[in-house]
Amino acid sequence: MSKTLAEKTYSIIEEKIVKLEYKPGSFITENFLEKNLKCGRTPIREAIQKLAREGLIKVLPRKGLLITEININDQLNLVQVRREIERLMAKLAAKNSNTNERKKFREISYAMKKCKKNNTAKFIKLDSQMNDLLSVTCDNEFVRRAIKLVASLSRRFWFYRNKGQLEDLLVMAKLHSAVCDAIAQGNENLAQSKSDKLMDYIENFTKQSINTI
Repeated sequence: MSKTLAEKTYSIIEEKIVKLEYKPGSFITENFLEKNLKCGRTPIREAIQKLAREGLIKVLPRKGLLITEININDQLNLVQVRREIERLMAKLAAKNSNTNERKKFREISYAMKKCKKNNTAKFIKLDSQMNDLLSVTCDNEFVRRAIKLVASLSRRFWFYRNKGQLEDLLVMAKLHSAVCDAIAQGNENLAQSKSDKLMDYIENFTKQSINTI
């Protein structure tokens, strides 16, 4: 299904915020976005509403659009919520995936294991594929909506903390691969357990970042 103009506009702005082109704490305006994206006001306003719901933007009347700061306490609270959503998604994916989808999880797992230490771009692409497949196979629209509310803030934190490079890429790839393998086996309990281990690592990483933010 092709994206609407508003969805495309959202994706472009979200990417610029997540990858820190629009820096935390900075102000932008609708006029700036219209000129920068060469887009009309209606799709931009729809995108802004969605970004505001996700916590990436605050709309300040007569001032403009504030790109929200990165707050470590908010990030820790977000990890708590994300842990529960990710665990449920892994369980549902293990339960619902068909033969072809399980094959795709195995392929992603294999590719993750082959990731090289400095190949951040490849890992990010595989991570995106895994997330898309999880979203489909969990087969629950409410879960899909819930993960979208925390996904962008999570991604932005990683880019901010790692400056676009995952120093622990091999560890992250191994943990993601284990989740994919458990789902491919159709083992719901194991999928939840591997998801928890991944989130344990992410939570510890977040806590270690307290003195660097």
